Amino acid sequence: MKKIHHPQLFLATLTVFAFLYVPLLVLVLFSFNRSRLMVDWEGFTTIWFRILRTDTRMLDSLANSLWVAFWTTLASLMIGIPAGVGLSRGIKRIGTLFELLVLLPLLVPEIVLAVAFAAFYGLARIRLSFLTVVMTHVAFSLSYVILLIRSRMARLDKSLVEAAMDLQASGRTVFFRVILPHLVPAIISSALMVFIISLDDYVITSFVAGVGNTTLPLQIYSMVKEGITPEINAVCTVLLMVTLMAVLLTHFFQASTLRLRKALLGFCLILAVISSPLWWPRLSSGQEHRQTLNLFIWSAYLAPDTLKVFEQRFNARVQFDLYDSIEALLAKLLAGNTGYDVVVPSDYAVHIAINRGLLSPIDKNKLPNFEQNLDPQFLNKSFDPGNRHSVPYIWGTTGIGYRKDFIQEPVGSWRILWKEKYKNKIVMLDDMRENFGVALKMAGFSLNSRDVSEIQKAKKLLEQQKPLVRAYNSSNFQEILASGDAWLILGWNGQILKMARDNPNIGYCIPQEGTTLFIDNFCIPADAPHKELAHQFINYMLEPDTAAAIVNYTGYAVANRAAAPYIAKWLINNRALFPDSRDLEKCETIEDLGEVLLLYDRYWTEIKSK
Repeated sequence: MKKIHHPQLFLATLTVFAFLYVPLLVLVLFSFNRSRLMVDWEGFTTIWFRILRTDTRMLDSLANSLWVAFWTTLASLMIGIPAGVGLSRGIKRIGTLFELLVLLPLLVPEIVLAVAFAAFYGLARIRLSFLTVVMTHVAFSLSYVILLIRSRMARLDKSLVEAAMDLQASGRTVFFRVILPHLVPAIISSALMVFIISLDDYVITSFVAGVGNTTLPLQIYSMVKEGITPEINAVCTVLLMVTLMAVLLTHFFQASTLRLRKALLGFCLILAVISSPLWWPRLSSGQEHRQTLNLFIWSAYLAPDTLKVFEQRFNARVQFDLYDSIEALLAKLLAGNTGYDVVVPSDYAVHIAINRGLLSPIDKNKLPNFEQNLDPQFLNKSFDPGNRHSVPYIWGTTGIGYRKDFIQEPVGSWRILWKEKYKNKIVMLDDMRENFGVALKMAGFSLNSRDVSEIQKAKKLLEQQKPLVRAYNSSNFQEILASGDAWLILGWNGQILKMARDNPNIGYCIPQEGTTLFIDNFCIPADAPHKELAHQFINYMLEPDTAAAIVNYTGYAVANRAAAPYIAKWLINNRALFPDSRDLEKCETIEDLGEVLLLYDRYWTEIKSK
């Protein structure tokens, strides 16, 4: 029979596979890149994998992910196997209802499940912990086991069961000698599927994880705020290899007809290999009698030795988790009973938390460094008059990052982001309040305007600008600037300055109309279990040398004037990092606008959808 060749079909197939796998290949390739920037290839290296091996924070998050996946898989199998067998035998009257209940967790959006379970745990006063993560993962993974077991049962020769029963075999014997061996491929494939789904989950875990339960996806998402780095590429490559191994093993076991004992032994060996980090020795000696401080903070807001010094001085242990957005932090606080002693919300989030009764008052008598070290210009702000519930920590501004080698005119006004000649070379933050803040400031209004006519004018300005915008991006905007794909970006000074360290052609400016000033603060949740230790930690973080070490390492400014003599000169003299009082006078913090925020949200949706 003559073969028919279709070059167009082959090309289409090749295009589809390239679309699916080229990004993965790029990720793997750049995990071996000598440069820290994604935009430059400087040669092959394995240094990032060596760094990963010594990164205890990353390894701990990997171990947490593997533990969660391990117990989720075990619990799902214990419940799902008998449920799948029972459902396959048919329940005539309510069989359809059972099928719907099994399918529903697969159809409901993850964000809905996440909010539902977080609300349930808060209502039931169940503290968010490792157990809540496993329970929730079982809830959305169980359906996969039931469906695969039921499908496999449909192919079981019923005469085998009948023959065993005719030979006087008990129900237990029939199950273990006839049914279970037949289910081995389905059991193994469903176990591996549940393991990988649980290992990769981010959305649901971010809502229900408690103290000390930061999983690898949560760790990666929190780090992406600082941009995609080779360390992230390296750990993603490792995760990709584990996932690929599981997929290949799943395919192998589905196609095989192994005997029960050999199959189970092989499955146990596979789990042992995949879960090997679980058995790494943990150095916990001497810590069991220490009091533990539970900290919830942004990524890259601490210097390497910050926590070690505190632990030694106060004979305590600090356990910290990372969040990737203020909304995630607020969701945890609203759920209640989190177990955190210190959290670090931004200005407007402090206001929201105070109104909801989520924060404990700060006892300034326990903070001798508060009055003598903090800069008065960051105190007594509108989001917390008198600083009754918050202590300013790290602050920064939103401004214009630009390429000095491409922009030949002065950059001093927001209006440059509306110039036609820079079309497709402008990147804006994917942030509603920041974009409206730019437009409102450019029009001469407050970025916290509640006036409908002013908000409408800002909307028109953003609609006029949209055709010029290359992208709305809040994750790796600084890398787009470094690559030259964008010449002008709306961004936060910290990330832009990190790029400027390696590229002198990158500049940053606070526009003359004014901009956003963000202040991240130390706060103590109302239900914090160790409030005395929390005050000791905050007071320690206000010490001049501690604050200066954080600036020197992270590149973020602190609201600590006493730290100035200890900060590196090139940082303290950098006006982009530490703007003078004239620049700060034009800045505003973002406020909670209440119901007016719904109007902003509707207009932002309309702008983005056009």
